[in-house]
Amino acid sequence: MDRIYFVDNPWPNGHRIINFKWGTHFKYEEVEEWEGKAGLYFDLHLETADYYEEDLDEDEEEAEVDDWHAKIVWNNYHSCIFSSEEWAYKGFLVGSEETPFDLEVLDGKEYAIDFLSEEDQEDWEPELTAFDIYLLGHDATAFHTIKFTKVENQTYQINWKGKLALAYAGDYEFRYDFHTLISSTSFIGITIPDELTDLRAYELLERFVSRPALFELKNDNGNRQFVLK
Repeated sequence: MDRIYFVDNPWPNGHRIINFKWGTHFKYEEVEEWEGKAGLYFDLHLETADYYEEDLDEDEEEAEVDDWHAKIVWNNYHSCIFSSEEWAYKGFLVGSEETPFDLEVLDGKEYAIDFLSEEDQEDWEPELTAFDIYLLGHDATAFHTIKFTKVENQTYQINWKGKLALAYAGDYEFRYDFHTLISSTSFIGITIPDELTDLRAYELLERFVSRPALFELKNDNGNRQFVLK
């Protein structure tokens, strides 16, 4: 089972990932208001088991340490949700009008996301970053590198690392590191929101994807997605 590691936290062997999914959505001018670019955005969603699931039953005495190193603090928040879609559809740009998304060049592709300049770090806004995280409360994350490596067919390995800030506790410096290797996952499709007609969705597919013919529209009880044929 895949794991995520929060470097130097109380569990050096990391935490078991119980749910992971990889999808996409469109951002488009007509209904969106955000500081960004219209296009196709990747979404990643990750959930862990309880932080303490592999601990022994007996209580452990701890020296007085800061929140990051204190099991009792982590255990108060139980588990992690790390997502670009749990609280708002955010994600990171992979296809635009100028450079449409090309699935055929995804193998070996590495994306650098939210690499904030020193000036940006002094006045950054969490709602404008690609991912939200519930870690020790609703914290913040940036400086991501995410690499996709094809395993077979349309199954990929995802190597993901980045930095965290304990924003819930008022610390906005990205001083902590995480990393995870998702050994095998498949793209679940492009989510189509209810307000888009099928025709408009196809227009966006043509606009932001280099080979739209690779996709077909699937309607599952009103939940529509473009999926690979």
